[in-house]
Amino acid sequence: MQIVCAQQYSFRQYTTAEGLPNNAIRVLFVDSRGLLWVGTENGLSKMENGSFRSFFESDGLAFNSCWAIGEDYLNQMWFGSYGGGLTLFDGKSFQVFNSQNGLIDDRIRQLYAYQDKMLVGTENGISIIHIEERRIESVPETQRDEGTNYTSGFFEAGERLFYTTYRHGLYEILFSESGTEVKKIHDHKPIYAIGHFDQKVYTSNKGHVDLFDVENFISAQPEPISFGQSVVWSYLKGPEETVFAASWGIYRQDGGLFVLSGSRFAPFERHLGLKAKNFISGTFDSLTKTLYLGSNDRGMYSIKLDERILFEGERNSEVKGFSGKDELGAILYSDGISLLEASKFLSSSDFKQAQTRFLRNLPFPIPNHEDDFFELDYDTHAEDVVFYQIHKIAGLYWVNTNIGIFGLAASGEFKLYLPVHTYVIGSSPEDKLISSNPYGGMRIYDDPGNFKFRYFSPKDPQTPTQLAGIVHSDSASYFVSVFSGLYDLRVDSGLRSFLHEKIWTENKFKSVHLGQDGLLYMGAEFGDLYILDLNEGFEIVDKVPKSQLIGNGIVFIETYGDAVLIGTEVGLNIYSKGTVRFFDKEQGLGAGLITSGKVIGEVLYVGYDMGYYKIQLPELLEEKEYEFTFDVNELMVNNSLYGEEKILWFSYEAEKILLKNREKTISIDFKPVGHPYPQKLRYRYRLTPEDTWSAEFSESKITLASLSYGEYQLEIETLDLHSGKRSATVLLDFSIASPVYFRWWFLLGVFLLLALVTYTAFRWRLQQVRRQAVIREKIVQTKLEALRSQMNPHFIFNAVNSIQYYILGNQGDEALDFLGKFSKLMRNTLENSVRPQVRLSREVDYLSNYVELENKRVNNKVNFKMEIPVEIDPDNLYIPSMLVQPFVENVFVHAFEPGQTDPQLIISFSVPDEGMIYCAVWDNGKGIQAKKKESIYKSRGMDLVRERLALLPGYKEESIRVISVENKGTEIIIRIPCFFK
Repeated sequence: MQIVCAQQYSFRQYTTAEGLPNNAIRVLFVDSRGLLWVGTENGLSKMENGSFRSFFESDGLAFNSCWAIGEDYLNQMWFGSYGGGLTLFDGKSFQVFNSQNGLIDDRIRQLYAYQDKMLVGTENGISIIHIEERRIESVPETQRDEGTNYTSGFFEAGERLFYTTYRHGLYEILFSESGTEVKKIHDHKPIYAIGHFDQKVYTSNKGHVDLFDVENFISAQPEPISFGQSVVWSYLKGPEETVFAASWGIYRQDGGLFVLSGSRFAPFERHLGLKAKNFISGTFDSLTKTLYLGSNDRGMYSIKLDERILFEGERNSEVKGFSGKDELGAILYSDGISLLEASKFLSSSDFKQAQTRFLRNLPFPIPNHEDDFFELDYDTHAEDVVFYQIHKIAGLYWVNTNIGIFGLAASGEFKLYLPVHTYVIGSSPEDKLISSNPYGGMRIYDDPGNFKFRYFSPKDPQTPTQLAGIVHSDSASYFVSVFSGLYDLRVDSGLRSFLHEKIWTENKFKSVHLGQDGLLYMGAEFGDLYILDLNEGFEIVDKVPKSQLIGNGIVFIETYGDAVLIGTEVGLNIYSKGTVRFFDKEQGLGAGLITSGKVIGEVLYVGYDMGYYKIQLPELLEEKEYEFTFDVNELMVNNSLYGEEKILWFSYEAEKILLKNREKTISIDFKPVGHPYPQKLRYRYRLTPEDTWSAEFSESKITLASLSYGEYQLEIETLDLHSGKRSATVLLDFSIASPVYFRWWFLLGVFLLLALVTYTAFRWRLQQVRRQAVIREKIVQTKLEALRSQMNPHFIFNAVNSIQYYILGNQGDEALDFLGKFSKLMRNTLENSVRPQVRLSREVDYLSNYVELENKRVNNKVNFKMEIPVEIDPDNLYIPSMLVQPFVENVFVHAFEPGQTDPQLIISFSVPDEGMIYCAVWDNGKGIQAKKKESIYKSRGMDLVRERLALLPGYKEESIRVISVENKGTEIIIRIPCFFK
């Protein structure tokens, strides 16, 4: 691999802030499943799909300090701690091996998988784990001087197995039926670490590396080639036979990451400012082409070794634009311009000085604001110069700034200067410079050296204003505006506004590009991309909506072949054949904001706020569809972890999940397996083939709430933004049991119970009907008897006598009046007798009519009063009919003596309880005690009323109360059911 210092890879740092348990990384290991294991001074972590999960002694580890990791032929993982022994993880649980059950030392330095064994190199001695038996075999003769005998590495040469020690040299391990033996080969020392690649062996000495041929190293008298610096703690095999060395000088700041090539020990500089000097571990993931490095105190670093995307960081400033056709010729930064052919950088100070020189000898008058030139401040200092764009026009690099427009030769010489302030410049088909005043028209310079131009006034609605970009073909220039849409200027015609001519109503654009295919690519302000064909009229060839692009706004548009390269502030979208692919920091681009972009030859240059990236387009655009699967790594049912015993290697192994009926809320965490860029996956799901797909989401988690019973097949469709492809797979089969009430035995029981209930209800209803019939018959009888009681012959006889009296006394008017009232009373009595309830107002009228007739017979000597409180609405309150009249009749028949002075009768109503009305009938007569011989009629009338009340709801013994004081009167209170309509 050729190292070019200017071209760098991007890197990322992971610390405890990102989820690591500790920032001292002792060992790194990528297993056969693609999992990255990180052993730290205080805990073990598994990194998968960019996230960490940590393990500690509380989870089953032998000890938290993890210094060695290995994988055996059964793909089980082994973790060696420094101080607590060895831990085996079989995908489900941890098992500890330590000195208490035969391990030679609990301070483990190295692990090495050899056939059906795991070799354990410790601080002092070797142990061998026989994997199938899980038996420890220790080799006592490998123990020597404490502190100088730690195992620094294992390696194989041919069919021979060796291990190295820190200061006791090289040994061969020999297996036989009688046991394991070791044989010393030589005494080369010290060896801090060892790297064996093909026919070469690297050993770490104090301050340098010793290089051997394998045969030389395993001979009795090895002869090394020594070179390099620092102390290498980990040798790594990278891509294309590259060997990396992760080093830490212990007492010197001479460590870091180095590349070994022959006897050359070169610092690895193809990274973005990787400053760490204390690397003690490392590993390389060939799938993702990622180099992982562990530091002594700064956590872990990952470096993408992808030749397709390289960083150029010659200047730590924002890149405003690029210029070049087949090769990159110039780069415009926020603080100046870099001219690559001349290897020269011109700063803002150089531009300010050039402005001063040109202004002294201008061959034309300085333009002014009154002539529609944009404001230009000639007192602007060099540090305040702002650079906008760069274009190569007529052999010169033209740069527009806030102090004017400059024309530069490739050598760096300032050739021309226009004292014009403009944000946007471009060129015409004739290769002539075009500038635009945002508010004051446009100019095409036929002779910029003498400031000769054609001017287009803003008063003409066809003149472009507030431009965002200018491009041209062989026959036309195209202008896009942030407020007034698209314009064109053809060689054989004048300016034309598509908005003003009502050709196209879209009016807000931020970027434009003319492809080699002659199509115009335009980025709208809110993120939509339009592709137009203007060669023969106006045609919208395609539209890519913002929803298909990643990012809020389009920064640049470029094309390469049939691919449209769309730069947004967060990454690169590639649109081709109806699909969109997306590249960002996960695939090696920067993590900052994209500021510019341009295709030159086969390379896309992407500017950032700190440097730029160089992307090899043929390799990047090569279709690459990764085969990957999904595993369910966590299943929560009703907010509790489900089926922990079914988890193997952090994934559920069950083919189908059977849930109870009450288990209706499911949360599923899943993970893609085998895809190097998991963050580029977008998902949607459905539960049955008949369902519609859910909305798209990026987090690998699905929550399903309030599911009904039945069979489900959770299908997930994946959009791979890296390749632009969609694929679908079944993530989980599960079923929810039907409720108990749908089981056959439950249904049978319910049927029998319903039959029993129906029969019981029928019997009860039959009894109720019979009882109601008896009650109705009783009510009819009581009503008839009540009617007969109201038709008291004595009352009728007296009434007829009164009528005769009036007739015989020639009192015709009185007779007619009395007869009218009597007939009305009879009619009301007959009508009310057939009504179960009547309005209180009707009952009051009835009682008043009755009292009036009775009182008229006795010459109106009884003082009568009817009291109804205002809170009672007599027209809307209903009571049973003809309950009160018998008690009123008793007053006239029995209450008053013939010589009673000032006889009084008061009938009053009140509603003290809801659903009940109280009627009080009071008189000031002789009282009941004086009545020794009451008529049978009176007692029978009272009994009839009580029987009627007993048949109504709410009846109590006190529903009729009699309060009587001898010679002071009687009060009868009747509690009557009532209701409102």
